[in-house]
Amino acid sequence: MTTKFLSIHGHFYQPLRRDPFTGRIGHEPWAEPYHDFNEKINAECYRPNAEAGNFRHMSFNLGPTLACWLEEKDPRTYETILAADREHNLRYGCGSALAQAYNHAILPLASSREKRIQIAWGIADYQHRLGHAPEGFWLAETAVDYASLNIMAAMGIRFTILAPWQAATPVDPSEPYLVSLSGGRSITVFFFDASLSEAVSFNDEATVNADVFSARLLAKQLNPQKLSRGEPQMLLVATDGETYGHHKCWRDKFLTHLFNVSAPRDGFEVITLARYLHLHPPAREALVEEDSSWSCHHGLKRWRDSCDCIVGSGSWKWHLRHALTRLAAKVDAIYELQAGPNLRDPWSTVEDYVEVKLGRVSPRAFLSAHSSGAPVEACQALLRLLEAQYYRHVMFTSCAFFFEDLDRIEPRNNIAFAARAIALIRSASGIDLEEAFVSDLSAARSWKTNRSGADIYREVKSQRRKRREEAGAATGSLTAA
Repeated sequence: MTTKFLSIHGHFYQPLRRDPFTGRIGHEPWAEPYHDFNEKINAECYRPNAEAGNFRHMSFNLGPTLACWLEEKDPRTYETILAADREHNLRYGCGSALAQAYNHAILPLASSREKRIQIAWGIADYQHRLGHAPEGFWLAETAVDYASLNIMAAMGIRFTILAPWQAATPVDPSEPYLVSLSGGRSITVFFFDASLSEAVSFNDEATVNADVFSARLLAKQLNPQKLSRGEPQMLLVATDGETYGHHKCWRDKFLTHLFNVSAPRDGFEVITLARYLHLHPPAREALVEEDSSWSCHHGLKRWRDSCDCIVGSGSWKWHLRHALTRLAAKVDAIYELQAGPNLRDPWSTVEDYVEVKLGRVSPRAFLSAHSSGAPVEACQALLRLLEAQYYRHVMFTSCAFFFEDLDRIEPRNNIAFAARAIALIRSASGIDLEEAFVSDLSAARSWKTNRSGADIYREVKSQRRKRREEAGAATGSLTAA
């Protein structure tokens, strides 16, 4: 019986790219010859890995916004990925996939209610697609705090993945650790092998040859004391899933050979995290370093202010987050004031609203189940308020704050989501939140182009107006014809 295990975790995720007003993804020139980056990355990574059977061997999380796009645009790849988890669940009694914070928000920077909704939506999306409850949960950027872990555990999550430097004291990453939480709860943490994960992510030479990778790099990371004592140990490589084919060409083929030839030949059993946890539960406890992540060593400053992780000034991040946070508070207050009297529990209704977005229930049936006798004329306003809640959460997608400058597609997308929330609130309540939001956005400024968040917001509005005029002109031409 082997005592050497290898687990490869792929974090597969794309942000919501579609225009919140039209529902369509615009042309992204940098993705050419493809229409957009979802199409490009699918052709280079998701489809090849699915066709090669790599998902059958991996631990992975499939972000809800990416899963939704795959379901519509490439159902064959989508079903192949999901089938890998379902087969694993049938064979071992546990899935190979992990759930994920719904739209990749940085949970330690979120309020308690935001945390609950992000986690609840992520779990609901997972259950809808895979047909069973998740045991593991991927935290965006592995950003962690105890409050998030407590909510995850309360919702039935058994484990998550962190970087070794996110432990408050040194840990041995070849074994899982138990983290004690409040209320007598606990959660297991797998700390990935930093040396191996960084080599796969950033060292092109490391993944040219799977045989060399297994014989040299994997063997080097094994704990010799555990080997001599015959104790089990697992090497965990955790990276962006897009590493295998998109960030690095042909690495899908590297992965296939590693899974099927190299690792087994060198005595490793390839295993998923859930299955390893079932076989070898944690024997030791660890403490977690709060407000830490795998991609920033400065207390999550990368997503809220200037940080040494990036070049240039990051002060725009503080102003953008401030503007979004103030807007979110107003959207919440209006929702609670206007929707509250017609709903049995306004905030559990928001948690459940993902069922409408997933198409599991019709809007009318949803309101019938959650409203306390709302009059017919109030139903449309209630649905708009709930849709505003959806976009009010999506506007905190982490990608907007990850890179160095404001004048990029990622912050623009979040500002567009905010614009959609504002429009829905205006339509539902007659209250216009635009002026104050634009004023707050004016303080966020690109250090590269000097454009402000207000400029980007006005551009979003202008493009929306242009599309409406073009649609009207086209309708008029058809009518005249």
